[in-house]
Amino acid sequence: MANDHGDEFPDAFDLDADDDDVDLADLKEAFGLPDSLPPIRLPSLPELAAQARKAPLTAQLAALAAWAEADGPEVTDDGLPTPAGASSAAAAAGVSVESLDYLWEYACGVEWLVFDEEDELRALPGDTAREWAADDDESVFDAWSSTLAAVVGDTLELAGPGDDDDWEELGFEDVDFGGQPMALVILLFLARREGLSVADFTEVLWESACGDMPAREAAAARAKWLSMYGDPARLLLDKLAELHAVTESGGIVRLTPLTLAAIHEQLTDAGVDIPLLPATAAELTAAQLLAMAEGTGDEEFEAEADAWFAARQADEGARELLGIAAAGDPGERVLAVAAVTRVGAAAGQAWRDSLDVPELRPYAKVALAALAAGPEGAGGASGASGEGVPPELELEPFEVAWLTTDMLALACDDEFPDPEEIAATLSEAVPAGKEPVVFDTMWRGPHPDALDVLVHIGKYHPDKAVAKAARTAAHKAAGRRGSPGA
Repeated sequence: MANDHGDEFPDAFDLDADDDDVDLADLKEAFGLPDSLPPIRLPSLPELAAQARKAPLTAQLAALAAWAEADGPEVTDDGLPTPAGASSAAAAAGVSVESLDYLWEYACGVEWLVFDEEDELRALPGDTAREWAADDDESVFDAWSSTLAAVVGDTLELAGPGDDDDWEELGFEDVDFGGQPMALVILLFLARREGLSVADFTEVLWESACGDMPAREAAAARAKWLSMYGDPARLLLDKLAELHAVTESGGIVRLTPLTLAAIHEQLTDAGVDIPLLPATAAELTAAQLLAMAEGTGDEEFEAEADAWFAARQADEGARELLGIAAAGDPGERVLAVAAVTRVGAAAGQAWRDSLDVPELRPYAKVALAALAAGPEGAGGASGASGEGVPPELELEPFEVAWLTTDMLALACDDEFPDPEEIAATLSEAVPAGKEPVVFDTMWRGPHPDALDVLVHIGKYHPDKAVAKAARTAAHKAAGRRGSPGA
């Protein structure tokens, strides 16, 4: 079944189902999301529903609803089970009485349980319970997604002081977890390629919850909270894991396909374009193959590229990718070259034809030199030629500068420039002491990103001499192109 789902998934995960801090209409703006994000591949609806049915938390909620249907239990004026009812409900759901507090909150928050219209002191199964019991794939996913909204919105609301406690007296008047779990889920969606460490997950939660509190006060409030109520990050992760909403391996947290599908629906509804990829690599276009790389790890992308080539003629696939590389940006070029290089000699003619394409000539020379050297020389289409390279495949200085600019363009992030990454990339591409020579060639060359790269190196490279050489070259590039001074 193809993954071009269209309207296949119900619009179930209402981010503000029980949380006034998140307004779906303002979701894109509230989280500073771009107009588009990398494409994503999602399992089919039947596969997602099968995963949802295995979640312990939904099974507990279904058992709780079945218990309510059988007994029509009495509740207090606050909508909570009576002491006797709590023991009975916990036993029916297979949880402790303490865990029942969370389960009951989730159930009432998204209508696994509702209160009898004629007798508000009785709890009955609600629409979500009926959707789950219907057991068709759409209803099951809908019920699961509603439960995710409850876990995200309600878990930390129950984790600290009660409604009658004086937050100011306890020293927590400036601690606010409202909306923070949702922000973390969005962050995990954006970081679905690399995931988020448990340590970073915890720090982001606390930093956001403490807002503008002075560091010493924030640390004191955090320590006191931990001693009184335990770790909120651990609690949230455990509840999400019980729902099969996250996985945790090697200290890294990632969203499951279930959560990715639910968040995908909400973000697209909020105006963020996140294309859905076909079900198999064979169905991808060359552009889709490259676009998916930003949302996958290196091994996954390599596997996709290998499967993509296996479904077509190697020469045909190589030409498709190299065509995009010639017209694309450095990121697309580097990805396309890496994928074509994996094909080996089968892409030889495509590489030879690329010698006539200025944007690809340096890469073609490196790739053809590696093929000529045999398996021991096939290290990839990047870097400069070494000894024994045929004269016609020797890189000219301006071609080395083109390759270097491509590599550095990937490290020069406008929003979060990392000086160490910039320095490491430069040292990988250029021998120490040769930077001024390469910079001089860069500014004279035709690469459209040369000025931007030189400006970034001049601003952020930790070595003052290297930074100064880059600034000098950037000034010359700006003057040559009629740009304002760098």
